[in-house]
Amino acid sequence: MGEAVKRAAEQQEELDVDAIEATVSRALVKRTALPPYDELRELHASLVEHINALMPLAEELVNRMNRGTVTWYQKRSRLNMIPHELRQGLGSGLQSADWHVRSLGYTLQFLLDNAGLAQEHDR
Repeated sequence: MGEAVKRAAEQQEELDVDAIEATVSRALVKRTALPPYDELRELHASLVEHINALMPLAEELVNRMNRGTVTWYQKRSRLNMIPHELRQGLGSGLQSADWHVRSLGYTLQFLLDNAGLAQEHDR
């Protein structure tokens, strides 16, 4: 377990929290019109990259929680769903792509909140 904590700490130093927050903002912005599919594809790639970087950190912190509590169960269940969400892809239509990008934005915000980075960034 000590090795995993060490890797997580090293990874935290490499992550750009401002870039992650900017990506979340881009994904969750209220739109009056749907953006071009290419823009959604680029945003999707950025979201997936950030999600993959934050997953180990969030899992490490959630695994340290008191197992069997409601909070642990809720967070663990959410983490377990993320790989399935990533495999869905954007879909073929503009509306589905926009919905999926928004969903990944909420997922990335969840990971950021549970990876221990947001608190350190605010200091």
